[in-house]
Amino acid sequence: MQARRQIRTNKRDQSDLMHRYQLSDRLGTQFNGKRDMYEVLGYKRRLRFQDYWNKYDRQDIAGRIVDAPAQGTWRNRPSIHEDDNKDEDTPFESAWKTLEKKRSVIHYLERADRLAGIGHYSVLLIGVRGSTDLSEPLDPNSLTGPEDIIYLSAFSEKNASIQQWETDPTNERFGLPKIYRIDFSGDDFHDQEGGTKFYSVSKNVHHSRVIHIADGLLEDEVFGRPRLKRVMNLLNDLEKVVGGSAEMFWQGAYMGLNANLNPDVQMTPDEADRVEEEMTEWFHGLRRFIRTQGMEVKQLGGQVAEPKESFETIISLISGATNIPKRILLGSERGELASNQDEGNWNSYLSDRQTTFAEPNVLRPFIDRMIWLGVLPAPQQRYEVEWPDLFALNDKDKSDISDKRASALQKAAPHNDVTMLMTPKQIVEYVFNDQVDYLDETEERAKDLDIDGGSDDVDDGFRQMVRGDRGGQASQGTE
Repeated sequence: MQARRQIRTNKRDQSDLMHRYQLSDRLGTQFNGKRDMYEVLGYKRRLRFQDYWNKYDRQDIAGRIVDAPAQGTWRNRPSIHEDDNKDEDTPFESAWKTLEKKRSVIHYLERADRLAGIGHYSVLLIGVRGSTDLSEPLDPNSLTGPEDIIYLSAFSEKNASIQQWETDPTNERFGLPKIYRIDFSGDDFHDQEGGTKFYSVSKNVHHSRVIHIADGLLEDEVFGRPRLKRVMNLLNDLEKVVGGSAEMFWQGAYMGLNANLNPDVQMTPDEADRVEEEMTEWFHGLRRFIRTQGMEVKQLGGQVAEPKESFETIISLISGATNIPKRILLGSERGELASNQDEGNWNSYLSDRQTTFAEPNVLRPFIDRMIWLGVLPAPQQRYEVEWPDLFALNDKDKSDISDKRASALQKAAPHNDVTMLMTPKQIVEYVFNDQVDYLDETEERAKDLDIDGGSDDVDDGFRQMVRGDRGGQASQGTE
């Protein structure tokens, strides 16, 4: 029975694979197959992991597309807590902080996130103390604490191939990987002669020892969508524009020479060789002049096209397809308004990614596995993941807002005396809002100093400070 089920599963997989190949063969065809745009434009129909890896490894924008979402998502580490008591950690919270610090968990999750974006998935291998056979499953509650996790390692799809699948439909892991084959030698380590790798170690690894990470899942829980897949054609076009314009500039900057020999002049082979040698030396900057007796030398004109419009068009399409604003993609400023809008859109995308992908597909599976193994004590209640506010104002933004509020308040005040509108405490609260950590103590400080809006010396001094009077002189008509 098991053998027949396996045969049916293999046939179904082969049928799905053939269907996908047939669809890929029709990509780019128009007019009932009479026009093949992919062939004309030089696009590759069937993309493999190595295609994505090569593009990520060598092309700047491709690397940015893969790295930026992962780096932005894990830039500020989330807080894991069991209850709202922040003064005292629970055993679960304390163990998590120890594990996270000891094994740099967030760092490895971010790396695995990037590797998952290159291909269809990545895996995070969990190394445990006292377990040497990686092909054997781990047992629940077999570990005693964070010290039993001895290492974490992230591997790409290329170096963590799936060897066996769970084919039992009554198993909760039906259709998921059962055994991985992990190549520990890494990617393309070569000796100085460009030969073989320094070492090569591959082992079968049971699924209980890894966290499977896939981004952009659709029909299954295993294979995601590579981040470069939808923009691969555009990235090829970008190389044509940038590389072609660079070559065009080079050829145009070093324009050719046209030497016309006068009809009445006869040139021996030795003289022709000498002229050719001098022109070659001039072309390579070794000579500043050419002896041209009996001939007329003209410089051939060149034409250099401006690539900016084509470049902007391609970058705009890439930006739209990847949800990465152009300013973030290129790392350049395009004006204050555009900068704020791009940053807001980008932070909104990252916030959604944190809650819809990073938390349910990466962080919680890792924490749950640690609880299952006994590395973390089971929390008394459901633990919560709190991500830092990506929209929190930085110090510069806070300072600008305070400055604008103070300026507007002074303009609205009669005779520029803002204390006629508000008490000193209200002024501080309005101008600085929640930017000063000790605002909660303002009222007590005001009481201690007797700052209540009266006319004593302390209050008068505060008026002068807010108005900006440096010499202690009140503005005319303010008192």
